[in-house]
Amino acid sequence: MQEIIEVQLEGPLFFAREDEERFFGWLYDLPAFHDVEGRGRVLHLRLSVPVDVDTVEQLLVICHRWKMDNAPLAPLKTGAVADHVLWRSE
Repeated sequence: MQEIIEVQLEGPLFFAREDEERFFGWLYDLPAFHDVEGRGRVLHLRLSVPVDVDTVEQLLVICHRWKMDNAPLAPLKTGAVADHVLWRSE
């Protein structure tokens, strides 16, 4: 059975349908993407383990671009992405 990790992110605000489509399209294209479910304003993002560097970097960019708190990604802050500039607070 495939191991899965769940990350809970407070969802972004969308200003147009295209904005929402791009956001979810990007999530669906993540290399480690398994599935996502929205419950209220919280997105339950499930990723296949091990989560690759590319997925973590893209999640950091997604959080930055849509002004989402990246703190829930902390369990993924390892190895090659541990020092990524987007972990730092603005």
